[in-house]
Amino acid sequence: MKSDSEGTSDLERMIGKAAVEAAKMSSQASQAAKKLFSDMSSEMTESKGYDVPAVDLIDTEDEIIALVALPGVSKDRIDLRVTEDGIAVQAQPLAREGKYLRRERSALGFKRELKLPVEIKPEQVKASFENCILEVHLPKLVVVNAQKVWVD
Repeated sequence: MKSDSEGTSDLERMIGKAAVEAAKMSSQASQAAKKLFSDMSSEMTESKGYDVPAVDLIDTEDEIIALVALPGVSKDRIDLRVTEDGIAVQAQPLAREGKYLRRERSALGFKRELKLPVEIKPEQVKASFENCILEVHLPKLVVVNAQKVWVD
């Protein structure tokens, strides 16, 4: 191996470059992980003390369909709110008589807020509740294709 006047060999320089590249990649991975965990923790902290219901989002041509699992809840205890780009569900289950020997569901109920992948028309949203599943139909905001205008 060749060495320069300071005694650094080609191998040592290659190892140094590899270490610098590895440090850069590690830093980028660390930043990506921090962003992922901060996104997850912000959703978790907003629901602190509440159960987070399972949600399926189905994308069709004309709408997004949200299926929200709300066991033990009656439809009059569901608070559903939508905006152009989000959905928020909060629900309180019915209290049961007797002493709980084990309680795995929160006494506060369910809470979930989701950002939607497309904009919707909040005024046209329809929802139904059957067999503990809240089904929300969220019509997509359709952007009409721009028309070409000839300039005189």
